[in-house]
Amino acid sequence: MTLKLGRELGIKLRMQKRYRKPKNVVTVNQKPNLIRHLHDLSGVWQTDITYIQLTNHRWVYLATILDPEKRKVLGYKIGDTMTAELATSALQMALDKHRKPLIIHSDMGSQYTSAEFNIKCQNYGLKHSYSLKGHPYDNGRMEAFHSILKREEVYLKAYQTLTEVQAAIGWTINFYNRNRISNVA
Repeated sequence: MTLKLGRELGIKLRMQKRYRKPKNVVTVNQKPNLIRHLHDLSGVWQTDITYIQLTNHRWVYLATILDPEKRKVLGYKIGDTMTAELATSALQMALDKHRKPLIIHSDMGSQYTSAEFNIKCQNYGLKHSYSLKGHPYDNGRMEAFHSILKREEVYLKAYQTLTEVQAAIGWTINFYNRNRISNVA
């Protein structure tokens, strides 16, 4: 749709803020990708961490566990530091509430290649699958969820505190899981 036509119809476009997130360097050798050629994602959970900026230009971090088949958030943790403990806490929340998967899939961020996260996976008998370096599409449904969350919640508000983010994200995830129309067959 053109800008002129949008004005004539009284439609306002919603622009998306772009943030420059901190850069991370991966120094770990490539780990196996166990889901790359799977057609059935039952028994797979995906996880990732995304950044949310506060009004004072500080960052908070959201670690999420997603069931890609059902498109439901199973566990999440929000914190002011991006650590292995943040990622492990989100996984523990999902494991406490849901039947454990066969495979947990993540990128190769330091939180997911850490001994802490991998010991948690081993203790529950989970196989850990990793996206290939430079291939975020392997974790596409997780990336898509974070994109939806940011477009429909984060970019529309200005958060001053971690507590505000926790309340808003908690409400939004509840809405996403229970009420939001999705394209699940």
